[in-house]
Amino acid sequence: MPLTLDILEMGARGDGIAEQDGERYFVPFTLPGEVVEAEPVDKRGEGVATDLREVLSPSRHREKPPCAHFGVCGGCALQHWRHDVYSAWKAGLIERALKQRGVTAPAFEPPLLGAAGERRRVDFVLRRQGRRVLAGFHERGSARLVDVGICVIARPTLTALLEPLRVALGEILPDGAAADAIANETDGGIDVLLRPHKRLTLSLDQRQRLVGLAERANLARLSWGDRANPEPIVTRRPPLLVLGEVMVEPPPGAFLQATKRGELAMREAVNAWVGGTAKLADLFAGVGSLSLGRPGQLSLFESDKPSIAAADSAGRKIGGNRVAVERRDLFRNPLLTRELDAFDAVLLDPPRAGAAAQVAEIARSKVKRVVYASCDPGSFARDARVLHDAGYRLEKLKVIDQFLWSGHVESIALFVR
Repeated sequence: MPLTLDILEMGARGDGIAEQDGERYFVPFTLPGEVVEAEPVDKRGEGVATDLREVLSPSRHREKPPCAHFGVCGGCALQHWRHDVYSAWKAGLIERALKQRGVTAPAFEPPLLGAAGERRRVDFVLRRQGRRVLAGFHERGSARLVDVGICVIARPTLTALLEPLRVALGEILPDGAAADAIANETDGGIDVLLRPHKRLTLSLDQRQRLVGLAERANLARLSWGDRANPEPIVTRRPPLLVLGEVMVEPPPGAFLQATKRGELAMREAVNAWVGGTAKLADLFAGVGSLSLGRPGQLSLFESDKPSIAAADSAGRKIGGNRVAVERRDLFRNPLLTRELDAFDAVLLDPPRAGAAAQVAEIARSKVKRVVYASCDPGSFARDARVLHDAGYRLEKLKVIDQFLWSGHVESIALFVR
């Protein structure tokens, strides 16, 4: 039975939150201050998930979404919110998480605001249905696909891949089969990894069709298979990342910072906050996108084998034994205090879970400066409290919005002992 609800605030996942008769309701595509009609669907955490039926009284901050797929596609949740208010809410997520942990946030550095058309890493899903190939993203909370024409958050060069992918995969995928197309726009061109959901051996004719796809779409590189063991189909030119004066060739399907502006802003923060540090440890380093190319001695630690191999190859070209690389699972085997004491500063960019074990070791070390890049306010605040209790001061904090119109927000922070 539909309910009439007053939206009180925005939840961390981008749903409006209402309370009625002692129950909490999560209503998608709503804004604080609105009165809406919603249909309860299912229990979710400490509340009830609902479907929005109608906005009875809209917020003055509501805007027309720029994407025709908004409300169905699961990629964006907040296109209907005025940009300045939305951006302030994202900063508030970080500030509130720190406050809940008893950590005082400094005055934020000027934020990097998200912009349309700049996402350089996209994971398209393709599924053959009869003679058609659907290409796009999953619907919100569903395995169904939204067949996308234009994605307003992605680089236009990546959106332009959708039709060539439909044509090529229509000649390769069996009916009902699906694949992911992980596309990275590098400085050397577009790098695509096609990852079938079920094992599929390519014939010679199918390989030639994929070579044709790379030619038509002007791809730098096209690979087939999973990230652990991709099969190169064609490399027309190296898909390079330019990091200062260093060039890295990432592995197929590599994790990159979602936008080039975001990466540059984080690199600038690292360079400014670490300064002339002689010895820097980069933990959860990926391909070294936040640290390679800076002066001084650099040690990179990363568990992903293809990524650390790419960073090692780039480091060797620098010469002078300035870059050391080690494959290491920092969740199971964090750098210990005695190892950390060899460094003047530490940079870490962990996944959403944060870095509890590694931060505990840093807290016991003599490291003077810690630069922490985070993609989750909750785990960041938890780790910040550990550093705070060990005598570190949270001195600088910058919001980085690389995931436009979503509930995800990134930040980069400086802790000084």
